[in-house]
Amino acid sequence: MPEGPTVKRWATMAGQFLGWTVVTTGGNTKKVDLQMLQGLCFTDIQVHGKQMFMKFTTDPSVQSSIQVWLRYHFGMWGTLRVNELKSLSNSALYRARYIQDPKPRVVLYFGHEEFLAFYGCSVQQIDAPLIDEETDVLLDSFNVEKSTSFLRQEKPVCHLLLDQRQFAGVGNIVKNEALYSARLHPMQLGSTLSPERALELVEAVGDFAKKWVKDGTPYSPMRDLSIYCKKACPLGHKVERDMLGHGEFARITYWCAWCQPMQPTAPSTEFAEEVQAETSGEKCPDTLLAEGSPKRPIVMLKETSPGSHIYA
Repeated sequence: MPEGPTVKRWATMAGQFLGWTVVTTGGNTKKVDLQMLQGLCFTDIQVHGKQMFMKFTTDPSVQSSIQVWLRYHFGMWGTLRVNELKSLSNSALYRARYIQDPKPRVVLYFGHEEFLAFYGCSVQQIDAPLIDEETDVLLDSFNVEKSTSFLRQEKPVCHLLLDQRQFAGVGNIVKNEALYSARLHPMQLGSTLSPERALELVEAVGDFAKKWVKDGTPYSPMRDLSIYCKKACPLGHKVERDMLGHGEFARITYWCAWCQPMQPTAPSTEFAEEVQAETSGEKCPDTLLAEGSPKRPIVMLKETSPGSHIYA
């Protein structure tokens, strides 16, 4: 899923057409009448978390000026192409999901060879962007104090970081890298963190996300990741990989058991229960993992999933 830093880079790419007029449109979206954009000027672009907002207007000096805002969310596999159409990927995983050649959801033509092509995204017309600048991890207005307090809930930190209501733009890569940087186990309950440790994690999230915008590419993060998709951490320890959580909370997570040990805490009675497992006569390490790993203890979350729109 495209994360905040990637969408930010795409907005910069799309921004080259600010001030240009939409000549014609294309795409297979049924949610928006794209023909209404023809003849309108692309005048503004904004990003909040993983959402992109584009504004189109007629000449503002005209009394009956038209203003149209479109909201894009790129979902799990969405992408943006500039002056090129996307071809079928050689990835076996991608081909398993998309057998046919990808069809653009929206295409905005500003000239014969100048256009923006949106793939795999949801698009809708809105009145205006509703943006809380205190929750976007890439903005200077990001409220560190409020986010630090938010983290100290009786839920695993790997879940709290994906809540887009407070950490807009954070996805699985940012989550994994920030947790390693802060040396925190993904399933550590936020309620067990001291204010200093919670602050350290919040700062790690912002630092990594901003570094990604600076050093990454429009279609991939930096090359020098510490933990995500790695077999060994920077210190040479084996990296653990498992699906942590349940339902909409479940994500493939990477962590180092040596660098990110689970801190001993009292068991939670409201949100999680530890189920002990045994492996070949040896006692399992005191680590909370998700259901599905027969060689590790299992955590079964009891709370009701709050809805996919708030999780990355």
